[in-house]
Amino acid sequence: MQHIYKPEEHWNTETGFPAALAIGDSWFWYLNDSMLGTLVRHPDMSVDHSNVQLVGYNGARLQDYVGDGRFADTVAHFLQPPYAETFSEFYISGAGNDAVDVRLALHPDCSGARSAADCIDDVRMDELLGDLAAALDLLVAAIRAGTRATVLPRPIFIHGYDYPVPDGRGFGFGLIRSGPWLAPAMDRCRVPADMALRRDIARELIDRLNDDVFAPLHDPDGHVIHIDSRGILQNSGSYTDDWSNEMHPTNRGFERLFETAWLPALRRYGIAR
Repeated sequence: MQHIYKPEEHWNTETGFPAALAIGDSWFWYLNDSMLGTLVRHPDMSVDHSNVQLVGYNGARLQDYVGDGRFADTVAHFLQPPYAETFSEFYISGAGNDAVDVRLALHPDCSGARSAADCIDDVRMDELLGDLAAALDLLVAAIRAGTRATVLPRPIFIHGYDYPVPDGRGFGFGLIRSGPWLAPAMDRCRVPADMALRRDIARELIDRLNDDVFAPLHDPDGHVIHIDSRGILQNSGSYTDDWSNEMHPTNRGFERLFETAWLPALRRYGIAR
């Protein structure tokens, strides 16, 4: 049965126990659809892997899940026996909110910027990436510690995002409103209203996250898999077909990301057909 357990839900035999633990941000929680929703419903997913335990919250930062972070206790709860031994794979999505919280590591005044490099504060960017790498290292280590008694490998899949478009569109569903996130951060740093420049800044941020934080952890022999999703979705022209708002894909976008980047990685472990 296809089911995503929320942190407060109790497992039951009728629904089925979860095969995976997913720790992440709104890309796993998004109300309209999400990467996890696409994953559990996809016809190529093995029925034995279509139940997932979710630990994550919209707006959560990667650092919230480790150390003294506000959700670290919830993560630790699911990484202790007997829960940890139940999971055959782990999914991680995080870092986007961390970047927004520090205004994308931009200079306070980018009004004279002509390129993304002109606007990015290298010192702040290095601090951001260093903090994220340390948090992700701790999270991977905690998963490994929780599953050290198991015999079979427990793969950890790290989701790398795609290039967003900072067009000022937020999320809206009924009375629920959230965002925008990227355009306001750029506005506060006086980035010129040049969409090509703003796209380049967003692209640089995603590239740095993937190349400097996620990719160094990629270790197929150690069963840590960086899922590189860059360049799959449109970010110009009819990009709104793929992007519901500044930060989140449409249903079609999530499906394209999943089929292009996720399925090949999951198939290697028999998680998908």
